[in-house]
Amino acid sequence: MSDLLCFATIALAGFTQACLQLSFGGLILLYHSSMGRHRRRKTRGLATSYILGVMILSFLAVSGAAFWISQAASGGLSLEIMLICVGVFLASAVVMWALYFRWGDHTELWLPRSISRFISRKAKHCNDRVEAFSLGLLGAFAETPMSLALFFLVGNCLVTVSANLQVLALFSYLVIASAPLLILKGAIKSGSTAVAAQKWRIKHKLFARFVSSASFLVLSAFVLAFWVY
Repeated sequence: MSDLLCFATIALAGFTQACLQLSFGGLILLYHSSMGRHRRRKTRGLATSYILGVMILSFLAVSGAAFWISQAASGGLSLEIMLICVGVFLASAVVMWALYFRWGDHTELWLPRSISRFISRKAKHCNDRVEAFSLGLLGAFAETPMSLALFFLVGNCLVTVSANLQVLALFSYLVIASAPLLILKGAIKSGSTAVAAQKWRIKHKLFARFVSSASFLVLSAFVLAFWVY
């Protein structure tokens, strides 16, 4: 496979992961809670640590997937595993459209109540960077049922792409996948608020459902067209 195809796949997979809402919602909750208890500088530090936690987990997951593929599937994933990934993406598209958000005028996700309460409690009482970093790790880990196949797809691209481009490919994926968090951090630094961000999410909830579902559908079609057939 060409390097261009690998980078296109990585960009599309990164965009698909960026459409997941749990880590983004956790960052909004962290901002909303921290702004009333800490100085702005400390809040920015907590947000930075949270984003680093999300990015580190993605880095470890993709690197681990790439290592496993390089050891167990020399030459890249087989067509059978690629078809399994496509099936997971199609199922994820259905879940993102019909089941990801709870019904109502809010952006609460379908998570086990214990996990949802734990994340909310940690975000509301986060006081130092270590806690914020671990919260970012937790939020990204809770999304792994939706992102695991994405990690393997990106890992396969890292194994397939030219060796001198692997670092760039991995960096590109991390930036694209974390773009909503980085954009939110920049917007709040420029004067926006967490409340405004949450109101935007509620107002555009249907659009978020559509884009997230469509991204999985497009990714599955892309993999079928360029990696399978």
